[in-house]
Amino acid sequence: LTALVAGCTDVPALLRRHTYPPNFKYIDRAQLRSAMWQLADDVRALDRVMRQPGEIDAPRRVEVERLLSAMLVAAGALQSDGRPTNHPLISDHVENFRRDVSQALAGVQAEPPNYYLVGTVSGACLTCHSPD
Repeated sequence: LTALVAGCTDVPALLRRHTYPPNFKYIDRAQLRSAMWQLADDVRALDRVMRQPGEIDAPRRVEVERLLSAMLVAAGALQSDGRPTNHPLISDHVENFRRDVSQALAGVQAEPPNYYLVGTVSGACLTCHSPD
């Protein structure tokens, strides 16, 4: 019976439901790695787009908007809405990171666009990922 139940249910999720308080958000390893890899890819692509010589034309502006929006989605998967998580650095900093990305996106969407805050987005990663 135990083997049948174990094969039909997600045992770790079932155990977490009974071992963590209801206001706790558990971020599993796969979700964390997926979101972080997506953010890393988007930050690298954003840096590439912003470093291209010349003025930022309409297609580049659209790409910057797309990348910032994708970063908001990826970081949203990690957002805990003020609840504690099993990753304290994420709990402490993801909302600030999302705010920074949102402000950069608002600047890009303004008329005329302002790209100043876009340059700070990859630097915001250093809050948790310092080179020390």
